[in-house]
Amino acid sequence: MRLVQIFTAALLIIGSLNANAAAMEDDVRSWLQRMVSAVHSLNYEGTFVFLHNSQLESMQIVHTVDNGGEKERLVSLNGVPREVFRDNASVTCIAPDAKSVSIGNRVSGVGLRAVFSVDISQLSDYYNFHLLGEQRVAGRSARVVAIIPTDAYRYGYRLYLDTEYALPLKTDMLNVSGVSISQLMFTQLQVHTSSREIAGISLDGKEDYQWVQQKPMRAISDAQLSGWSFRDLPKGFDVTLHSKRKARNQAGEIDHFVLSDGLASLSVYVEAAAEVGLRGSSTMGTVNAFGNEVAGYQVTAVGEVPALTVERIAKSLQPSK
Repeated sequence: MRLVQIFTAALLIIGSLNANAAAMEDDVRSWLQRMVSAVHSLNYEGTFVFLHNSQLESMQIVHTVDNGGEKERLVSLNGVPREVFRDNASVTCIAPDAKSVSIGNRVSGVGLRAVFSVDISQLSDYYNFHLLGEQRVAGRSARVVAIIPTDAYRYGYRLYLDTEYALPLKTDMLNVSGVSISQLMFTQLQVHTSSREIAGISLDGKEDYQWVQQKPMRAISDAQLSGWSFRDLPKGFDVTLHSKRKARNQAGEIDHFVLSDGLASLSVYVEAAAEVGLRGSSTMGTVNAFGNEVAGYQVTAVGEVPALTVERIAKSLQPSK
């Protein structure tokens, strides 16, 4: 009888732990869903610092939403002057030091933007989610959420979400050892109840600048994969985009593949092999690259993922039989 009581008590404890774990996961899911909505739907402005590659950048941001969709303006406050304006269709970047204006299509789900569009239901096989209590950032109370990868093929994140609006006040990117390798943190933030008018970038007086109209890459369906296939991808990674564009200084085209697990992402470029091409690994802060030659083509994988990931994915690309 005593054994039955012990066994019953153990089952009750296990059931309670499972219930607590399920409740915590639901709580994490709620916070992340609120964050995704807040980043894209609220009107806010502020100043944040971005620490990466041992460099500290200070930026001013204004984000607004109206019937025309999202608009965002970024202005660098230190170092090399930069100004960026984004709307639903395009990104315009002005670099006064280089006297250049770059205009291209807006790309969603890149870098930290991917974190701010996370879907926990698609990531539970590759990441664990935890609530880590509360802290204070930019004079505001924040709930801390950790996104921890289950293997060494992706980075983790620690998010400090404003308790009132769920906006990410601070974001740490973590390496496989859990050490912060880049950090974005607001030092001042205001949330507005109505949209604010954002002035577009003024192009007056920039007629003598070099204008670069980035050519859009031509999206291609899965049935037209140009004779390439990925044969040994890390778990969770899949091709989300395949496109082509003409090579600038040589004949032929460049194949561009984007691979993602729903949070981490990287690009793979395939072009005719040249004498000057990346061979082996290259690292710049959180960005890793790996290049090699396959069947007479230069294959280069690059992205904000661990070095192990770009190497494995670059080596997994093979000509289709």
